[in-house]
Amino acid sequence: MKKLTLLLILSIAVIPAVAGTALAGDEKQSLASLVIHITGFESADGIAKVAIVNSRENYESDSSPFMGFNFKIFNNEVKQTVNLPFGEYAVKVFHDANANDEMDTLMFGIPSERYGFSNNPAGSMGPPAYEKAKFVIDSARHSILIRLR
Repeated sequence: MKKLTLLLILSIAVIPAVAGTALAGDEKQSLASLVIHITGFESADGIAKVAIVNSRENYESDSSPFMGFNFKIFNNEVKQTVNLPFGEYAVKVFHDANANDEMDTLMFGIPSERYGFSNNPAGSMGPPAYEKAKFVIDSARHSILIRLR
């Protein structure tokens, strides 16, 4: 659980706002709209800290995510659309209920704030494997639903 907490804090707390059109050399890559729908918030207090990663290394590292967002919670859910180049991604989220920019934990590093991952996999003594959370965007519109635990 300590590893889960550390990964979530480090990968979501540092939020680089990356948006717009991605460039590959002189060519523009196709962008897709990703609709992120997050449910399972116990309240609308605080913010949803969302990290979008684009590789296993980025998912497992303590460095910054590919993209990061602080989303407001309305009616105990979040529904936001972001633009991304076609490719492979995973999404991590936690409910920063007290808006202190960190995932609060209990004894032994067990998270006291709700969290989730794309594809809704469960982790065992830490975050789920990247392979369980990843998805591919290969069309103009893609949607995911994350249920917080």
